[in-house]
Amino acid sequence: MATVLTRKDFVAPVSIRWCPGCGDFAILNTLQNILPTLGIPKENIVIVSGIGCSSRLPYYMDTYGFHTIHGRAPAVATGIKIANPRLSVWVITGDGDGLSIGGNHLIHAIRRNMDLNILLFNNRIYGLTKGQYSPTSARGKITKTSPEGSLDNPVNPCCLALAAEATFVARTIDTQPKHMAEVFTAAARHRGTSFVEIFQNCVTFNNKAWEPISGRDVRDEQLLFLAQGKPLVFGKARNKGIRLNGLAPEIVPLGESATSEKDLLVHDAFQANPAYAYLMSQLSYPDFPSPVGVLRNIERPTYERELRRQVARVAQERGRGDLERALRGHEYWTVERMGREITAAATARPKLGYESRIMDEQIRDLIQIVRDPLTAALRTKLKDIYEKYAHKRAKRVEANEPLSSAIPRFKVFNVSYLMVMDKGKLIGILTERDVVIKLTLHAVDPNTTLAGDLMSPELDLLSENHTVGDAINVLSASGKRYIPLLLESGKYGVVTTKQILWFIHESMVEARQLEKIR
Repeated sequence: MATVLTRKDFVAPVSIRWCPGCGDFAILNTLQNILPTLGIPKENIVIVSGIGCSSRLPYYMDTYGFHTIHGRAPAVATGIKIANPRLSVWVITGDGDGLSIGGNHLIHAIRRNMDLNILLFNNRIYGLTKGQYSPTSARGKITKTSPEGSLDNPVNPCCLALAAEATFVARTIDTQPKHMAEVFTAAARHRGTSFVEIFQNCVTFNNKAWEPISGRDVRDEQLLFLAQGKPLVFGKARNKGIRLNGLAPEIVPLGESATSEKDLLVHDAFQANPAYAYLMSQLSYPDFPSPVGVLRNIERPTYERELRRQVARVAQERGRGDLERALRGHEYWTVERMGREITAAATARPKLGYESRIMDEQIRDLIQIVRDPLTAALRTKLKDIYEKYAHKRAKRVEANEPLSSAIPRFKVFNVSYLMVMDKGKLIGILTERDVVIKLTLHAVDPNTTLAGDLMSPELDLLSENHTVGDAINVLSASGKRYIPLLLESGKYGVVTTKQILWFIHESMVEARQLEKIR
């Protein structure tokens, strides 16, 4: 039975070192509140940060976390997500950390559409280093590094994210915890880069920076809460709206003229064209209310999933690489006489003395690692495992067969899964777990419910020439316990995690026995 998580499960037993009244407290509390609701195992959540007040947050979360270096959190998070796509990775950054020294890394993480949740705390100041102006500080801002007023035009974080083709862009405020929770939840549900700007107050070095927008007396007039499919209406009396006049947005009164809600812009975050979202990001104080909510939410393939598929395809087409050949290379360049003469060759690397000997030693060490029992097992083709353990256990059921017909096969054939077929093509896997959960929790009728209704349709189909290592990568990313195979005969098969474990164990036992004989 799955463990039910609560906020307490995410609260680290350490003292929080933020200034009393800092907006970071509200953000931390909101994140701790929403994580238990996502249905993600605690051990699959990672918080990554850079440098700054906001970047202390991983210490205060009872999850895995990395407090990295200035501006590089998106790069580290990218590596984490590629290494283990199953993880829910959250990047915590600030306007200085994320948009100044880290601007390059932020842009590239967004354009790749890594499945990351990026929370950018925007207090419009460098807080940790005691009050220098930041990339988002208002023009004319007087600080320790701009005593006569900043001359820089401030960065608009949402505009930057949209220009980098972000698939999810949102904005919220530290003084609106309910709204913040809704935005964080939507970001977590999105598959791809989720970029969230948070208007956050720094009580010590830039107090009330957002007061003209979010202050209690003005927020009804200065905030535009976006709701999907709803017209852009705001104001304490809900008597103002925004419409387009040509390509320019304009504020119009409602109720006192011929203007009605049907004349207004209707919010649509799902538009593929980013022009509307960019228009929303440009609305700002004092000319317009500042939009908060989800500005854009579209689907696009994620980088880590595309990378995994590419690696599997190349390995299938070209086979596993030769480590020694890759390290030594088949081509080299020689620079002689202080660069006066440059020659190239396409033969084996010549012996060049001490450096060459060191390289040879390192290569021998690496080759030895490749030859160890576990590595050898991981490089074994799935065909061997299938023929040894699984070829007699792959049983079928047609997608249009009722559950009442499929259920007895689990017992008769002593299997935990059935391949679901449709016109001779594998379209899914039906597991005992699928059936038990649906029958007990959802009370489905086994006589009318079809096998195809309960199967798991998302298949990462491998060939029998893929390796055990490939299969483990796919299993890790999908969270499933089986790998469907397309055999050279054109038929289908399945290899399970249990069978892979059996094979690895037996391989290592055999290797130990051979070592004793030697």
